[in-house]
Amino acid sequence: MRVLRQALADQGEDGWIDSRELRGGDPLWPEIRKAIEAASAYAVVVSADALQSKWVGKELRHALELRNQRGKDKFPIIPLSLNGTKLGVLEEFFGEEPVYIPVSSDAGGVEAAVNAILVAIGKRLPADVSATPQPRAEPLDELVLELTDLRIEERDGKRRAAARARLVYQPATLGQPEVHSPQKWSFVEPLGPIEREDLRWHLEQYAIWPSGVPVIRGRARNVELNLIEWGKPGNSGFPLPPGFDVREL
Repeated sequence: MRVLRQALADQGEDGWIDSRELRGGDPLWPEIRKAIEAASAYAVVVSADALQSKWVGKELRHALELRNQRGKDKFPIIPLSLNGTKLGVLEEFFGEEPVYIPVSSDAGGVEAAVNAILVAIGKRLPADVSATPQPRAEPLDELVLELTDLRIEERDGKRRAAARARLVYQPATLGQPEVHSPQKWSFVEPLGPIEREDLRWHLEQYAIWPSGVPVIRGRARNVELNLIEWGKPGNSGFPLPPGFDVREL
């Protein structure tokens, strides 16, 4: 959402996102409703998380009521299909399947959808902007962690994925040989399902949550402290083997 907001702002179109505008203690629904009523258009990002949120349905229903009052041209509603997700049960609010604008979470995916969004809200004609040529992809060096002998190990009552590991340097220049670490070593996954979920939440969700809420900030702080522990050599399960020097690559 923040990437979309920034991309639209770069085109001179300001957006409102509740998690960025609201502060701890603010009344949620009156502020959200007021922001929707003050807007000239409404976009709903359709994702797996959005379909499980009661707030998305409540906001969408209110936006559709405004569209019926003002007219489709005066208050367009744009469903943005994130990675191909469809409205599902929320489609009933529209009465018919709407035209989606596809948005990808891959690099550049949001920016690629901005022109279609501006056309949908009447800020740009379809022929105003020609297709932007994509830059030629440049080859990149790759440092690959190669895992073999995959298995599950149990230590101190915890089950972790384990394997034999080695690093492989793959040069971008054709014809240059790969460089392998001199030997393999034991790799044990440092994170269990709880730690992985905390890390996923911090990377994907924390940035769009109201940062002033003590509980949210406390959870983020705990993850940040755990990152330090997870990254220590004794905890990572990923020590470099003796005699291996990344600088030699």
